Amino acid sequence: MNVTVLTAKTCATAKTALCTIQNFYLARLRLAGLCAAFFLCMLPTSHGAEVETLESIRLSAEAHALAQIDHRRFENASATANPLDSRLQLKKCNTPLETFSRGAMNTTSRLTVGVRCTGLNPWTLYVPVTISALVDVVFSRRTLTRGALLTEADLQIKQLALNELPIGYLSDPSQIANFELRRPINADTAIILSAVKPRNIVQQGQEVIIKAELAGLQVRMAGEALKSGKSGDLIPVRNLRSGRTVEATVIAESTVSVNL
Repeated sequence: MNVTVLTAKTCATAKTALCTIQNFYLARLRLAGLCAAFFLCMLPTSHGAEVETLESIRLSAEAHALAQIDHRRFENASATANPLDSRLQLKKCNTPLETFSRGAMNTTSRLTVGVRCTGLNPWTLYVPVTISALVDVVFSRRTLTRGALLTEADLQIKQLALNELPIGYLSDPSQIANFELRRPINADTAIILSAVKPRNIVQQGQEVIIKAELAGLQVRMAGEALKSGKSGDLIPVRNLRSGRTVEATVIAESTVSVNL
């Protein structure tokens, strides 16, 4: 019977051979892992194609806000959407993004715009938008007293930022020409709608001209206004010749008209 005696030298040689084999396979595994990583890096990523960019959402919201502005009244208008959370990931919409908001943008400098996808992966996001613009506002040129009759010479136009507009501001001086002030106004003050009222161009007890049209002929009669009125008001007027009271429409200074 043959018996192999393992000496220390033999064991050392076997151990070295085993280590060599292990190192060989480990090297092969590392090489395979590197190759796999290389090819994965070379593959095109689908992440960007699957996620809607925050930029497209922001631009859609800003465009919608600008579309709500009456550019005939507002100058140098711009819209800036609030920053969106960079961690936000919404599915790429396979249809054009839709935008919406509640009500019309009048004088507010802030608007919340809804941006939504109605495609295969629907979602809705609300984006706060800040709007900047300059607006014409009517100001007084000088100090004016209560009851003063306004003329365009008393008024001037200044531009204010959208977020500085007073409630009830006016943009056109002709809107309030021949109106009177309800209260005193200092020079260089914005004139708001609640500070003025239409002036009565016919006063109670005043003698007026009554105009009428009969069979294509215009007739003028003298009358007495029984009530004060502004242009367009319907007031009672007494005919001074007949004594009869009629309802007449105020059409001009000291002048009314009736339908016969």
